[in-house]
Amino acid sequence: MRVCSPHCGIDPETTSGGETYERELLRHLAAGGMSIDILLARHKRYPEGVPNWTIHRLPIGRGMRWPLAPFVLPRAIKRVHDTRRFDVLRAHSLRYVGPAALIARRRYGFDVPIIAHHHHLDPDLLNPLIERRVIERVDRVITVSEFSRRQIADALGVRTDHVEVVPNGVDTRFAPQPKAGSLLARHGLRGRSVVLFLGGLKSRKNLPFLLEVWRDVVSRRPDATLLIVGSGRLERSLRRRAAALGLRDFVEFAGRVPESEKVAYYNVADVMVSPSSLEGFGFSVAEAMSCGLPVVVSDQGALPELVVHERGGFVAQAGQVGDFVRRLLVLLADPDLRRRCGDFNRQLVSHHYRWERCARRVLEVYDDTLLQYKRGAARR
Repeated sequence: MRVCSPHCGIDPETTSGGETYERELLRHLAAGGMSIDILLARHKRYPEGVPNWTIHRLPIGRGMRWPLAPFVLPRAIKRVHDTRRFDVLRAHSLRYVGPAALIARRRYGFDVPIIAHHHHLDPDLLNPLIERRVIERVDRVITVSEFSRRQIADALGVRTDHVEVVPNGVDTRFAPQPKAGSLLARHGLRGRSVVLFLGGLKSRKNLPFLLEVWRDVVSRRPDATLLIVGSGRLERSLRRRAAALGLRDFVEFAGRVPESEKVAYYNVADVMVSPSSLEGFGFSVAEAMSCGLPVVVSDQGALPELVVHERGGFVAQAGQVGDFVRRLLVLLADPDLRRRCGDFNRQLVSHHYRWERCARRVLEVYDDTLLQYKRGAARR
């Protein structure tokens, strides 16, 4: 099967969960024999030497902006189709690529199905005008959680019988290992209990709330440090807020870390925490679980699908400071509980959330979609 996939990015050092998903899924699909034509802006980086990938550079020097995509992508898709004759046109994003894919098929008469991938809907007045129309017109949608499928139906009022849930994968390199002495020294963590947050410093991650939680935690556990790993536009305000709460000695901001160091950062922690209000899947939580960490997460978005309450940690009530504080204190006080929860999480990820499993299921959906499309074309 040959697939055409116009793209915003598949950077090896991305901090975006969606871009990580694209990079790893396409890599594993290609390893399974799928030939993939990837359309990418000139300056965008990508993993070198991936078998069965062909990179086609777009005539733009910046990343794709969604209002520009319907004007740039259809012609570029046609050029690939004229020379490669792909079987499936793939939209990695409902908004960024979906409209352009539909325009290209209609304008140039491509006799191929369109399969869209989706993670979650952020609140946006344009969702009914763009995302809704794309979902109604593509042949199949693959999303990453039952929450995301429900959100499509509830927020957009569209049918979801053509929406397939295929959970994300987690790379096997996310595994338990000894605490890295260099990181302990760099961040002053020797002899400290460490609770980790790893992700983008953005509003939906609810980090001001987490700082409120942490003030109560350290009032009872002054030996504990909250290690915040990630970057974003809220970093400066979060540093000021931590200082205002008297947490300078109890919160460490690590900033953005290279992909090659992420496993080590997970493994210097004793507990992972995510108070996020909206996750289509929860990549950083799943990676932490794969490293054998217990987790405390909010009951919002897809996180309750990923975390088994009281087996892999705790699902706490969103916005309830006391609930998060209690859950974190229980785990910090009990090494045996942390070990049991971490072992459970490691096994859960190994059995249900590996990229090979994800790619196999995605390929099955693609095969079925193409078969059904050809049957429909034959009837026409």
